[in-house]
Amino acid sequence: MVGQIGPLVQVGRKKTALALHVLGGVLGGLTIGVLLGFAGVVLRSTIGDALDTVFVIVVPAALVYAASVDLGLLHVRPITWVRQTPGDWPCSMGRYPGIFAWGFDLGLGVTTRIPYQSLLVVPLSAFLVGDIASAVAITTAYGAARALAVVAAVTSANDDFPAACDAIQDRVLTLKKLVGVTALVIAALIVIS
Repeated sequence: MVGQIGPLVQVGRKKTALALHVLGGVLGGLTIGVLLGFAGVVLRSTIGDALDTVFVIVVPAALVYAASVDLGLLHVRPITWVRQTPGDWPCSMGRYPGIFAWGFDLGLGVTTRIPYQSLLVVPLSAFLVGDIASAVAITTAYGAARALAVVAAVTSANDDFPAACDAIQDRVLTLKKLVGVTALVIAALIVIS
């Protein structure tokens, strides 16, 4: 889909298209945050403040596991799926609604390909945090970041969108290691605090 956004924004207004994409990412993150947050509130009403202990144990453990996979320290088959946002959405929905829907799909986080195992901890932590506001903050930040990554790739492409796709693929391993190290730091901060 990254390869398709370039020609789409060339036809229309680039800033409008990219803003709609980011708005979609934010709203996708917000939507999944409300759902996971509500489920977390239900879990908190069932087990009470023990959920805080569960969070402090499970989330750092999941981050360490995922970071070990991302850093190549643990050689296991990654948990992932290969679904991508359908490339025909801009044609079937229209240019701008298609770009918005793509951002929304990415913002949900759990409906598209997971490039890094550490990202799987985002929905887990949003669920285990046990309140809607915190869950929404976690997933909305993730949705915005994922949409902004696409915007950065498109903006830096200078109208050479196949090169942007190649650059993204070339940086995957470096980004995977960066995400893994970040996951370890976050795990340590959760345990320390």
